[in-house]
Amino acid sequence: MEESNLIKKCQRGDKEAFQLLISQYHPFVVKFLVKITNNDQTAEDLTQETFLKVIRNIEKFDTAGQARFSTYVISIAKNAYIDYLRKEKKFMQNIPIHENLNVEDVNIQVENTVVDKLYGQGILANMEDLPEEQRIAIKLKYIEGLTLKEIGDQLNLEPKTVKSRIHNGIVRLRKLLEKGDER
Repeated sequence: MEESNLIKKCQRGDKEAFQLLISQYHPFVVKFLVKITNNDQTAEDLTQETFLKVIRNIEKFDTAGQARFSTYVISIAKNAYIDYLRKEKKFMQNIPIHENLNVEDVNIQVENTVVDKLYGQGILANMEDLPEEQRIAIKLKYIEGLTLKEIGDQLNLEPKTVKSRIHNGIVRLRKLLEKGDER
């Protein structure tokens, strides 16, 4: 069944259509939330919350509009995660990084540095000190592997705003890491 027809059936209250829609998007949403939460149980809880919001607000989605349904669902999931962070005051768990990061070396490409930090050894406790907007943008770029345009679509931002958030977050992380090296 074509997606727009499925959504229209959902908007009319068809329970079978909702089941089909949820089964199609559930893996996509769980994967997204696991990547940004780093916690399977939290991701599953937020996925359930996301689909409850989708069900409650399905009539707001414009099937004739330009937005894709996947973008709509991910926006709801992202907002559920931000609400979760605000309510629980929980921040991302520590991410391993290379302990001997040389932040003075301007010849290293920023992207490679961040990826190395995220998957290296040691702990990036400073990530929790970033503003939510920067932390989420960095996670979507370097963990999820999304392009600036894809991140912008999901967060309803211009790609240049996403780029700015990522850049400012990395600059802030560098400063925090330099402070940590002085201890």
